[in-house]
Amino acid sequence: MVRSQGSIRGAARVRAYIGCFGSGLGHAGRMLEVARELKSRGWVVELSSSGEVAALIEKAGYRCNVLPLADVSYSESGGFALERTLMGSPSLLARTYHQVVLETANIARFAPDVVLSDSALSTVLAAKTLGFPVCTVLNQLNLESPRRNGGIPSRLLSSGTSTVIGRLWELSDQILLPDLPPPYTISERNLWGTNVKKTRYVGFLTPSARAEPDSAALDFTSGNRRKIFWQVSGPPKTRPSFLRLAMECTRTMSDDYSFVVSAGNPAASSEATKIPGGWYYGWCSIANQYFRTCDLVVSRAGHGTIGQALLSSKPSLLVPIPRQPEQEGNAAKAVKLGVSLRLDQCEASPSKIRETTERMLQDGFAERARRLGDWAGAFDAKKEIVSALTLSARGVEAHPSPR
Repeated sequence: MVRSQGSIRGAARVRAYIGCFGSGLGHAGRMLEVARELKSRGWVVELSSSGEVAALIEKAGYRCNVLPLADVSYSESGGFALERTLMGSPSLLARTYHQVVLETANIARFAPDVVLSDSALSTVLAAKTLGFPVCTVLNQLNLESPRRNGGIPSRLLSSGTSTVIGRLWELSDQILLPDLPPPYTISERNLWGTNVKKTRYVGFLTPSARAEPDSAALDFTSGNRRKIFWQVSGPPKTRPSFLRLAMECTRTMSDDYSFVVSAGNPAASSEATKIPGGWYYGWCSIANQYFRTCDLVVSRAGHGTIGQALLSSKPSLLVPIPRQPEQEGNAAKAVKLGVSLRLDQCEASPSKIRETTERMLQDGFAERARRLGDWAGAFDAKKEIVSALTLSARGVEAHPSPR
């Protein structure tokens, strides 16, 4: 049984299925922006993801098909565990296969007019198996080994990955890169040097504020102390060590700085709690407010966080997840552009944070971030993605309907 193009253009509402990679909340953050826009246009939207990302999507009020998490491994200290990832690769492949099986059933049941994947390869494979058009949002086309780790496991991880994974991503009808065009591409190390075609840059897509400023936000903007927004992000195992550092800095730097710390836990309360030196959120639903009003962002080197800092014209002090190749590359490029400095986690003590912060607030970082932020703000990634989905949906002539 098939549904014709006429039914898409007639009484039936356009249907979009969105798959989000389940590690790191940035994927869900930007896809929820797209989902809200599609819903405002009358589309029917359904999503899929894994773990706490799926919980965040459901918390936002959308149906989410929960998939098994297929991700690399992290150590108890919060670093990327390369050897453990390699040893667990058979299990990782099995979970990925299980994802594809589940996504195939989910997409066949929902019968969308178009499929959107944010870094979710299983969603692309399932959709193309069923013959549905697919647009992909992606800021990592290849996989590079962590720096200072050139042993055999590292070479095994990198060897051939760009070619093999690139060919799979290329099954997508369009690949939209949520980054700035060269030479300002933050994720250049993870995008350049691949053979993947069908790509175009659309600019950063970051979450917009969903709530009004609270009393903590109003307090943060008052006073004469310089303002630091410390955003903890990343997979659950990577967050505790960075959060401990944040809390230590709020205590020892409160003489000169006012802090807001977001612990990055989507299951936690969104209420602000007073702490020495500022305010603490388990989950901050008004992060945009703090990006706009702070003097400096301290964060991991996630692509979404760097993009949000730039769109807010704010410099950032970056502490990448140890041995995590994507974040190493992002941090290196932000430093090269003169809008960030980076510290290794092993050297990021409160005294080093203070020293680096004081340098950044005096050496022109804010002006360079403002200039690059003005240019980044000229892009409209959400509009570009929605336009791509609309054109793909209109191009569907016939596809399977639920059995």
